[in-house]
Amino acid sequence: MLETDVVVVGAGISGLGAATALAQEGRDVLVLEARDRVGGRTENVEIGGQPNEIGGQWVAPYQSELEGLLEELGIELFPSHRTGEHVYVGPDKRVTRYEGHDAPLSDAAGRSYADAAAKLDELAAQLDPDAPWEHPDALALDALTYEEWLRREVADDAARDLLRSFLAGGFMTKPAQSFSLLAGLWVIAGAGSVDNLFEPDLCLAYRVVGGSQLIALRLAEGLGERVRLGSPVRDVAWGDGRVTVRAGDTEVEARAAVLAIPPNLVSGIRFEPTLPPWRYRLEQHLSQGAVIKALAVYETPFWRDEGLSGEGFAPYELVREVYDNTPPSGSPGVLCTFLAGESAEKTGYLPAGERRRIVTEGYAAFFGPAALEAADYVERDWSAEEWTRGAYCATFDVGGLSRFGPDLRRPIGPIHWACTDISGLGNMHMEGALRSGRAAAGEVLAAL
Repeated sequence: MLETDVVVVGAGISGLGAATALAQEGRDVLVLEARDRVGGRTENVEIGGQPNEIGGQWVAPYQSELEGLLEELGIELFPSHRTGEHVYVGPDKRVTRYEGHDAPLSDAAGRSYADAAAKLDELAAQLDPDAPWEHPDALALDALTYEEWLRREVADDAARDLLRSFLAGGFMTKPAQSFSLLAGLWVIAGAGSVDNLFEPDLCLAYRVVGGSQLIALRLAEGLGERVRLGSPVRDVAWGDGRVTVRAGDTEVEARAAVLAIPPNLVSGIRFEPTLPPWRYRLEQHLSQGAVIKALAVYETPFWRDEGLSGEGFAPYELVREVYDNTPPSGSPGVLCTFLAGESAEKTGYLPAGERRRIVTEGYAAFFGPAALEAADYVERDWSAEEWTRGAYCATFDVGGLSRFGPDLRRPIGPIHWACTDISGLGNMHMEGALRSGRAAAGEVLAAL
């Protein structure tokens, strides 16, 4: 039996951030991670002898907590490549090259989009990102699906389709009829505005030199032997001021625990005594979205030679977005997409080779036949990851946020919770993971 002050379950950015904060305050801490690696939903892959990302990766200029940590860890950022013209593929498959951050909509569609974005901003600004369920109209906003709101408020088809693609496909990774307006507004409020969330110049501004998993690797390096990999927690016994955690042959007794795992995974742990019924009801109304991230590799970033940025949007296609994921060295060329929400559901049944064909043909719609000649292809279906089972994060079904939101972070005896899924500011991003982990550490320190 090992003894420690605090046991942390999960070695993603949230869990490692919590453990680091506790250790810095002189508390003995042990981190148990089910995977054989740290990083959670951040994961590097090697492409052309250089790290690239098959999980979360971007850093925005308004994510102050994360940028502060990067400075502490000596990790550098580099600007995401978007020099050149972007590409938009419309409903008639017409390809348009454009500059700036606005998709080439008609004047009427552009006005309709701007008006709707302003309405979303106005509503999101009324929310407290840490407690969106406290909005005076939370019940009504949570009973209305995002799809129904779009149909009520956005008369122009193109504007409606783009707004649906950006929020439902781009972030919630679920069909627009499966989550509420309140749930969508929470993500917007967590970023600060529609522009912060939707505009690539902001939300996708920077990448990490060395790949985003380097953040977790550096945090784990600082904790040393206090991080144990390959230790999936199956049993937690708890009472007043004590908790015993079992992971295979490892048994840890502590004064407190931080469960830094997605809430959809909590049901895989047996608790003794069982958790309160409100906690189990909460979990039954949360689910992860569906995302397959795909990287195609080319000898060079050929699109740059043609004056293209490597960024494109096609809200009517299976491959709805594409980005230049080339490493800072400039080669090899790498294109990145996310088969998200309905696109992931449709292609998830297919063999990997068929998905590769679909993805490269999707890239070819943006950049021409040269995109068909990928030298390599790497993908990760995050729904198939045992210790995540989806991405980008777990969100409530319609009506769930207003009913169960106040319980998301509620401690149960010595058990505390942390992950980006339950964060206010930075929700669904690495920023939120770090904020949530540090907040949980603060709760534990106060309780101890």
